[in-house]
Amino acid sequence: MYFFWHTVFALFIRIFMIFFSQWYDNDDTGVHYTDIDYKVFTDAAQHILEGDSPYKRPTYRYSPLIAALLIPNILLNRCWGKLLFSSFDLAIAITIRKIVTKSHPGFSNICAYLWLYNPLSIVISTRGNADSISCLIVLITLFAHMQNYYVLSAIFFAISVHIRIYPIIYGLAYYLSIDGKNNYSSTTQMIFYRFLPTRKKIQFVIVFILTLIIVTWPWYYFYGHQFLDESYLYHARRVDARHNFSIYFYFNYLSSSFDKISIVYSLASKLPLFILLVSISFTFPHTEDLPFCLFCLSFIIVAFNTVITSQYFVWFVSFLPMCYPFLNLSVIEIINVILIWVVPQIGWLMFAYCLEFLGINTFQLIWVESIMFFIANIKVLSITIDYYKFNKLKKKL
Repeated sequence: MYFFWHTVFALFIRIFMIFFSQWYDNDDTGVHYTDIDYKVFTDAAQHILEGDSPYKRPTYRYSPLIAALLIPNILLNRCWGKLLFSSFDLAIAITIRKIVTKSHPGFSNICAYLWLYNPLSIVISTRGNADSISCLIVLITLFAHMQNYYVLSAIFFAISVHIRIYPIIYGLAYYLSIDGKNNYSSTTQMIFYRFLPTRKKIQFVIVFILTLIIVTWPWYYFYGHQFLDESYLYHARRVDARHNFSIYFYFNYLSSSFDKISIVYSLASKLPLFILLVSISFTFPHTEDLPFCLFCLSFIIVAFNTVITSQYFVWFVSFLPMCYPFLNLSVIEIINVILIWVVPQIGWLMFAYCLEFLGINTFQLIWVESIMFFIANIKVLSITIDYYKFNKLKKKL
């Protein structure tokens, strides 16, 4: 009952922020609170309501499902989508509580509060960003997988990939955790037996593929190749030069005048990411390691991506409350880690404001801050891995 009232209070906080955004955004000058993507979602929903393709709305790069969910924005009220995303946000906290209860019952409420009162989660959902939907489906997948409900986890895994393509990076970790042992005589033996197909692993893969086809094919039938290109393929080649924290930001800016990006650049930017994702999947392959493993995978794909926006941070922050009981960090150390991560962002935002609103050419300074932020991300990730209680790699070293 105590947790219930915290959930109610957290809901009122989000409702207050939604009303605040309605008042604040009435001013046409300055920076609006509502995310520009929320208008994109609403416009795409209008197109679906009129029987057209949501991709008639330029810059709509998501599954048509999201636009369909926001049709009540047109029929009822423009706040519908924000309330919907906030509801998913609260459901994330409930799911976190259920997952933590299995391993650390005494921490379950605390971990849920870390999400309920997290400023990032509150702001992202009330600004009208849809990532709370994908994060919830990802956590439900994790919960089902940790309970050994592999068919159910494969179904939700496919749905999460359909909604946003990034959860596909968790596939290897899920696969390796099925029917795995904790003791192997050598690294070669571990790799062999982890890759070795079993009935449950094959079942997981088949159910995932079939479900992905089932949930994706209808949209392909209605909207054709444009659906695949805008929802999935676009994100593999995306090289935004604005609102981008990535270390690749400045090169994206300099190459924005070219029609095609060099294949050497594409490989150079994707290869380190691929190697790290595979390495982490093998380093933490056990079922009890999955929350931390998925946190690391999410952190890596954000830190090493060619495009980084603030809403991407939700991808890995949603795993942090579940990792909290497993991290041997004091309060002072946690504050230090937060400062290491936040301070470069403040510098980046300051120079970005000078560029966009004051007209001062700060592109090179923004790039310097992007480099500092990249270094900070590497430092934060190394600290969390080093202080993770079940770090078998550290024991070997």
